[in-house]
Amino acid sequence: MSDRDVAARYFMGLLDLREPWENGFFQSVQLDDSVVINFAAPPVEVQPQHYAFLVSDELFDRIKSRFDSDGTPYTADPPGKRPSEVGEVNRDGTGRRLYFLGPDKHMLEVLTARYNDVPHRSRPQ
Repeated sequence: MSDRDVAARYFMGLLDLREPWENGFFQSVQLDDSVVINFAAPPVEVQPQHYAFLVSDELFDRIKSRFDSDGTPYTADPPGKRPSEVGEVNRDGTGRRLYFLGPDKHMLEVLTARYNDVPHRSRPQ
């Protein structure tokens, strides 16, 4: 992420986390009792990546509701090649998933259940 403070605040808001804190040259966000994301501004341009977050059904519903309210676009289609799935939730396979662009155009995913296998409709065509 090119701006560590923006990235930390984004994820704090997205995942209903505690306030980020300064941690040396990192801006840190506590995900749970044992996982912390440390954000630092990289010395080079970072190519967009895919990050997935396993969340509860309740948090998933809150995230989707916020996106519906504020107009944040999301899709059921990870590569974004099926326009008919914009604003839809992916229910192909286990649980529910939605995909959206976060800071620096990283593809983010929130899902309510771990993958058992790559769902058929999510495989490359």
